[in-house]
Amino acid sequence: MSILVLGASGQIGAYTVQDLIEFCGETDVIASSRKMGNVKKAMDDLRLGKKIKLMELDAKDTGKVLETIKKEKVTSVVNCAWYQTNLGVMDACLKGGATYTDLGGFFDTCLKQIELHKKWKDAGINATIGLGSTPGMTNVAGAAGAKRLDTVDAIDIVCTWGNTLPVKEAGWPGYSIRTVLDEFTQESVQWIAGKYQKQQILGGEVDVVMPDPVGKTKAYYIKHSEPATMGKYLNAKRVTFRIGFPPHDMATFMTLRALGFADEKPLAQYGISPLDYLTAMYARGVSDARGAPPKEKIEFDMFRVDCAGKKDGMPRTVTYFIITWNDPERGVSSARDTSVPPSIVAHWQNSKRIKEPGVFPAEATVEPEPFFKELGKRKILVDEQTTSTVRYY
Repeated sequence: MSILVLGASGQIGAYTVQDLIEFCGETDVIASSRKMGNVKKAMDDLRLGKKIKLMELDAKDTGKVLETIKKEKVTSVVNCAWYQTNLGVMDACLKGGATYTDLGGFFDTCLKQIELHKKWKDAGINATIGLGSTPGMTNVAGAAGAKRLDTVDAIDIVCTWGNTLPVKEAGWPGYSIRTVLDEFTQESVQWIAGKYQKQQILGGEVDVVMPDPVGKTKAYYIKHSEPATMGKYLNAKRVTFRIGFPPHDMATFMTLRALGFADEKPLAQYGISPLDYLTAMYARGVSDARGAPPKEKIEFDMFRVDCAGKKDGMPRTVTYFIITWNDPERGVSSARDTSVPPSIVAHWQNSKRIKEPGVFPAEATVEPEPFFKELGKRKILVDEQTTSTVRYY
């Protein structure tokens, strides 16, 4: 009953392997990456090198992925590689009979994955997709809120991050830098009035109040997976997703976009695209940071999910705040909030706790309260607040 983690040398994949071993108690885990040296360093940094099997495996090579699933008797696959590999890896899993989860499909890919539902249902295999922090924890929070309501008018999601350093430096996003550049260059699609509606890049600016130490922050629409599925699966009239970029990070990403670092076309004189170069530098920075984690609590990820509707005919709003600080005791960054959800779900798939055949988003298969309790064990903190209206006339 092996679990194969693809992209295990990255910021998220490495912590997913760690969580599978240390919290889920999985004893047969394969950590893979495109380069053996990278995954070996990542596992050595986390002192896991002797507890797992290491493998050089490119998630884009679906033939090799299928071969590995069969040869290693893999029962569950966690794809922590870039979202553009999702469909190919899913095909390999379907042919190899392995369950599947990933970090999200960035709206368009997510919808293509959902279209595969019948094939997976007929094959009797579960794929639960979009299980990072967001999408992932946010989807499950939306499902939890919907259960507290009779009808759901809106689910509005905001995420942000930051640090408490005296001098604010540009921070690392807790997800792929390639995805960040996609967010800054592609129109978002939100679920508004019961249908998909395109929005301008970084449109929909609003002021949102987040818990301390953030307070009020400006948040913007970006392209994301939650509006692709939550409106339909939770019968919500509106589902929106915004990011409240820290000002210094916002300026950094705008500069990177202006300089053309989102360009995938190789520069003739260098033989590498700006995006590939930026990705390589980002990966190096993540690797260096993993080897020297902060010794104090200074960085955080933060999410707000507002579920508004009616209960017993009266207005009610159920709000979830999810906060993750870096954990100095374990030497793990706040980015673990993206790596833990796929670990929990892969473990539940492997143990048959999640077994319904087909392709589902997180809000359709993951039990909210047990999931939140698992997050709590990792110091990923979920608070639920309810605002109700009572009339005496």
